[in-house]
Amino acid sequence: MKRTIILLIFMAVCIFTGCKKEANTNSENLLVSKEEIPEKSTANLEGKIAINLEKSVVKWKGSMLFSFGNHFGTVDFKAGSLEFENNEIKDGSFVVDMTTIVNTDGDYSEDLVNHLKNDDFFDVEKFPESKLEFTSFEKVNDNRLKIDANLTIKNVTKPVTLFNVEYYPNEQKLSTKFKIDRTEFGITYSSKGVAKVKDYAISDAVELEVEVHFNH
Repeated sequence: MKRTIILLIFMAVCIFTGCKKEANTNSENLLVSKEEIPEKSTANLEGKIAINLEKSVVKWKGSMLFSFGNHFGTVDFKAGSLEFENNEIKDGSFVVDMTTIVNTDGDYSEDLVNHLKNDDFFDVEKFPESKLEFTSFEKVNDNRLKIDANLTIKNVTKPVTLFNVEYYPNEQKLSTKFKIDRTEFGITYSSKGVAKVKDYAISDAVELEVEVHFNH
């Protein structure tokens, strides 16, 4: 009888231990499966690739300096391409069609758009294009770059640094946000040093959000 009891206890211990080990193994597998595994690039990007003009866009935002008013909208690309080597961006240049400026902050305002297009601001009849050309690159991580570029507006070229350029080769997408000082490009209408009434002053900073999709 004793031997039978001991044998039963031994078998129970073995079964319990085996079940526990299997449960731990399953738990570990579940934990591993839930871990976020960085997505590896499956793209094969080489040479010069044109951007998708229908999907790519530049979003702009301007605001009052001492009040809460602001306007925002979009402007379209006219042309552009990126140069790749082993999925890495090596060069890029873009042309923006300044005649396509619109505001998207509510009801379309023809007066506002016409004002942005006249010589108080971008003078699009005389300067219908703006350009951005990459000059140097620094890889921050697999999906982030720091890019130096030359920006040309109203035939004035200034260097700009794009500190956070998000790059997703699998999605064939590039995006970034940055600000420019409009007065550096000769756009001084109602700027801080020119506005006659303080509350009517427009911020010198213009926020730009660029989203580039490229064909492949």
